[in-house]
Amino acid sequence: MESYAFSVDLGGTTTNFSLFISDEIISQWTVPTPKNNIVDMLEAQIKNRISKLNMKSTDFKAIIIGIAGIVKDGIVVDAINLNLSDCDLGEALESRLDIKVMVINDVNLQAIGESLNYSSLFLVTIGTGIGAGLIINNHLVEGYNGAAGEIGHIYLDSKTPEENASAGGLVKAVQNYLKSNQDYSSLRSIENFTAEDIFNQAKLGDEVALKIIRNVYFRFGKLLAVICSAFDPEIIIISGGVSNAGELLLDIIKEGFNEVAFKNTEILLSELKEKAAVLGAMQIVDDLK
Repeated sequence: MESYAFSVDLGGTTTNFSLFISDEIISQWTVPTPKNNIVDMLEAQIKNRISKLNMKSTDFKAIIIGIAGIVKDGIVVDAINLNLSDCDLGEALESRLDIKVMVINDVNLQAIGESLNYSSLFLVTIGTGIGAGLIINNHLVEGYNGAAGEIGHIYLDSKTPEENASAGGLVKAVQNYLKSNQDYSSLRSIENFTAEDIFNQAKLGDEVALKIIRNVYFRFGKLLAVICSAFDPEIIIISGGVSNAGELLLDIIKEGFNEVAFKNTEILLSELKEKAAVLGAMQIVDDLK
């Protein structure tokens, strides 16, 4: 008999819940992530949904939680945006719900979802921060400390990708340029512009926007080439909010990659996007005995 399960994407701002059975999503909902008492919030949300459906805990096989932070063997080592460190979140929640709980880094969970068609891949998320998940020969690589894939902290020319290639990093790079140069840019007329605004104006011909984008993501492509030389994945998949910029972003990353790459590796934009996390949870639940 098939059992139901929950997928939880626990982010610093919002928490996304999905209830599913096999490969069918039954319901989804989103709530703000509290600054404190996260376990209380998770318990209340899941109990409330179970009650609404007139179900009980024994109807559920597992709860899979993807969390934005470093996770090692199910222990949240450090999740700065969630004020969690050295926390056995799974055990705490499992004791309250009497349902098996598994906790994994959120990008690793997405990588598992993306790996349905690939045996080896490198998933890169570019959004508020920068993260990555590595699958080699159908095996998730977490690293000794659970920090494999933390490429946002690699220094490139005295800055990290987190500082200049994340959404916020790109905005700061453009802001700094506009302060120190008098070049015309349509972005000067947009108050509190975002990374999306920068890409949109670049597509409309704004030379400053395009110049900064090329500088930032050309170097980021070079970084991906170095990683490919070390791990030799079958494919690189780009996801996260900034990936919505589409072909402009992808083409520049490819240019930087191809300039220094040891071998050709296909680079694609994610088609699954946010759905990858749920598919990853489905795969984990399917593998449970």
